[in-house]
Amino acid sequence: MKRNLFYLLPLLLTLGVACSPKSDVTPIPQPQGNFKGVFAAVLKKSTGGYDTIRDTNFRVALTASSRFVVQAETPHHVASFGAFAYNSLYIQFVDSNTVASGNGAKFHLKDVYQYGYDGSNLVLQRLGSGDTVRIQYGLKKIN
Repeated sequence: MKRNLFYLLPLLLTLGVACSPKSDVTPIPQPQGNFKGVFAAVLKKSTGGYDTIRDTNFRVALTASSRFVVQAETPHHVASFGAFAYNSLYIQFVDSNTVASGNGAKFHLKDVYQYGYDGSNLVLQRLGSGDTVRIQYGLKKIN
């Protein structure tokens, strides 16, 4: 009988810890501040293959009141502004600037992205639709 209890004890301890009301979840800090970095997109060519576009001077400001401003227009990305919301896996941008400027279509910071944020580096990534295969932002906090 003691032998059976000896084998049952680790199972009971595991269940006790798993059902404990304590939580060690660390809250994710809200991305806020001024960020600068690279915007990149992979586009499918109509003739087959892929093109990559890249802007190295992308700048965005994220505020504590969950607002964002893309501060400068780049060759492939339009300046824009709006609101954002985030959770532990995703961040969503709602772009209030619906007018594309310049010749041809430019990208807007909008929709839902998977993201990673460690307090100074912010990485946003989403799979595209249509001819856009992937959109990615690699940003570093500058203040």
